[in-house]
Amino acid sequence: MKIVSLLIILAFVGCSEPGNVKAEKTEEDPNLPPIKVELPSPPPASAFVIQEKNPDGTFRIEGMIHNQVKHLDKSVTVTGTIARLSKPCDPKKAKKKGKICNQPNLYIKDGPDSKKFLKVVGYTDDFVKRSKIKEGESYTFKGTYKKMAQGFVVTEDGLLLLDFVNEIPVLLQN
Repeated sequence: MKIVSLLIILAFVGCSEPGNVKAEKTEEDPNLPPIKVELPSPPPASAFVIQEKNPDGTFRIEGMIHNQVKHLDKSVTVTGTIARLSKPCDPKKAKKKGKICNQPNLYIKDGPDSKKFLKVVGYTDDFVKRSKIKEGESYTFKGTYKKMAQGFVVTEDGLLLLDFVNEIPVLLQN
């Protein structure tokens, strides 16, 4: 019974009107100049258009990712700069350490200010040596634009299963 009485009292205390709080009112100073807001002019609508292709007809990475539904599981030619190239791994040294080598991969982007990267897979460390590709250099990549490839998980932006870099085939023909 005491608990019920306590709850009723708390309910009345909680529902009572709050005390009168006086807010301090500030008045405008008539000596101050009027407020002037100067905003920069808005960017043109073309600034928000993501170009799908370069002038040479190759895909831009941001444009291909933006329109990925049209390009998934299709052969594409992309021009990009290598932003990151995985380090080569010697399988014998890795085995001695009780590890295995990860499959090589690299990330490409449209240019230095680009925010989108595309992962490129499906080649070997020997291909990197043979083709002499380097970080920071721009190349033309040909391959299949996919959501996933063997050994690589699904990515939101997809990945490129590589066939050629600047007409150098990933797989050597015998």
